[in-house]
Amino acid sequence: MEKFERFPEEKNASLRARYRGDDLFRTWTWLLCLLEQQLNGLNAVEIWSETEMICQKLSEIKEHRDNEVEFLYGDLVKRHQSESTAIIILTVLFTQMCDAAPDEEDDAAERNPNRAVCTVLARLLMHHANRPFFEKLIAAYKSRRYDNEGNKIILPITDYLNVKSPLELMDEEAKAKVEKWVGEIENRTLRIKYFLNIDWDVYKNIWRNICTEQEISLLLTREQPRNNKWGFNLKLVANVLGILRATPYDGKFVLEGSIQAISDAVGVNVRAYIANHADFGTSNTTLTKEMHAKIKQIILSAIG
Repeated sequence: MEKFERFPEEKNASLRARYRGDDLFRTWTWLLCLLEQQLNGLNAVEIWSETEMICQKLSEIKEHRDNEVEFLYGDLVKRHQSESTAIIILTVLFTQMCDAAPDEEDDAAERNPNRAVCTVLARLLMHHANRPFFEKLIAAYKSRRYDNEGNKIILPITDYLNVKSPLELMDEEAKAKVEKWVGEIENRTLRIKYFLNIDWDVYKNIWRNICTEQEISLLLTREQPRNNKWGFNLKLVANVLGILRATPYDGKFVLEGSIQAISDAVGVNVRAYIANHADFGTSNTTLTKEMHAKIKQIILSAIG
């Protein structure tokens, strides 16, 4: 894991709107905000984002993902240079994993699809050096039985390692923002419909899932290249079209046609961004290698 960098205000605000639709996030928020004040550490959004990153990584591991969990404490301490931050992140992650089964039932642990992950997390957190802080965190978390409106907190069963789309955990405002982006991109790329070998609804759903990815959605708001007539990240859209054009589908490609023809259909000269979508570290792509791989994964999942 790379060294953690604190989030700018724009990213904090965007993710806060996205996360507040999650019942478990709202249950943790008061305590994470208090810990931020007391320890001068990460804020609630940054903590939750770290658990989301871990969940995404674990969900991609199909067998023996519990073995990967063994390394999390050491990796997080290196990433944050803080044992207390590592314990906070793993404690929140532990409650997410436990949320995959109803805790009021006697056989909840056996029925939990993430029980092996829970077992490793519990052992890490119950280590003699971590146990006092972990137990205080869990006690404080469980002490909150009613929300700010006086309603008893009843958390829905959620398997954070099997969330089909982040949309499932978003509130209506965050979903509306995603749909606004999808609509904008749809309108700007309408003429590529004739080059697609997939249904238009599938194409829209690909963009919907791309726009739910936190890093990528923030990139969309950046005007690249500068002063382009779209007013947002034209380069990113063209890079995705390049990935679609390079993705095999049913003996053909998802997006077929010459780079010139697709660029003409978009109505702006984006040939370099389509052709060089994987030239990481150059002006031709706005994507990192990790973002590129994630978008490709989203496309492959959408087309089956």
